Amino acid sequence: MPSIARYFCVLNMLYFVVLCAAAQSYPTIKPLQRTFAVPDVGKANVVLDIQSPDGSPIYKLQCHSAGFTGDQNFDYSGDFECRLSSIGHRDTYSTLLTEDSDQSRDWESRGRFFAADLRTSCARVPQFGADRSFELRGMNLALQITDPVFTNGGKLHSLKLTVKVSPNPNARRAIAKVVPLPKAGIPAECKLSEYFFDPATFSKSR
Repeated sequence: MPSIARYFCVLNMLYFVVLCAAAQSYPTIKPLQRTFAVPDVGKANVVLDIQSPDGSPIYKLQCHSAGFTGDQNFDYSGDFECRLSSIGHRDTYSTLLTEDSDQSRDWESRGRFFAADLRTSCARVPQFGADRSFELRGMNLALQITDPVFTNGGKLHSLKLTVKVSPNPNARRAIAKVVPLPKAGIPAECKLSEYFFDPATFSKSR
């Protein structure tokens, strides 16, 4: 009898393992790489569908400047901001690029860029400068800004954005993997603590 009880216990454990694995599975995505020229950041209108291998759209990447009014579900801010959302249903989060499971503001992600992020040494800060990568939902998504042009007053005028997407079966989080905010060796003019939320403030349950 005890052996039968252990048998059913094992079956129950396997059931919950399979159930949890299924809950963390996401559609396979088709690799892509595309570069967008943005000649006027104030009128930025980058829209890209991330698809499954059979061409079905799964996620939408949209990048605009502050004040863009064509998306009623998101308040774009900064000089240039990218938002990732699911196609076909509404997400819990306003952007899947957020790292905070208790996201309360649209700007709480590394998808938002300021002119200061793209100048001099600030542009070379890993994950917070011109090159940023995100791990989530079975994929890696990288945003790389090149050839930024600034006005005489230092305002961001134009840029090129390269988007790279590739499968990553180990990326199981529903939103972006947490990337710690650098604590040392960052020039003050980069203003990381001002422009980005600090994952260190997350509660232990997140």
